[in-house]
Amino acid sequence: MRYRIKECKGSLIIRLDGKALDNEEARLHRVLLPLLRRHGVKVVINLTGLDELGIPELGVLGVIRQEVKAQAGTLRLYALQDDLRAQFDWNPFLQVYALYHDLESSFSQMPDLPMKRSA
Repeated sequence: MRYRIKECKGSLIIRLDGKALDNEEARLHRVLLPLLRRHGVKVVINLTGLDELGIPELGVLGVIRQEVKAQAGTLRLYALQDDLRAQFDWNPFLQVYALYHDLESSFSQMPDLPMKRSA
């Protein structure tokens, strides 16, 4: 999996591309998590480039969510294809994520929203 990271409007925008590798969690701890270790971090994850959303990819999202939550931050996901959105809609475990269609809508009221599913 490749991480493309940039900062925009005070938030970290992270694009996940490809497929999670066998050692993805170790890479995640080494490469990405140090950037998230700041109080109140705001993270928006772009899922456009994911090849699939399987157990390894969900593991990556779970680790990111835990770190953002530990930092009292905000996490949002966007650019879900219809098949990915369907997985989030029917699986109650995935409804902890706030889902948006695009980057601009993911910024709406960012500082005030808790880390949970949007309507």
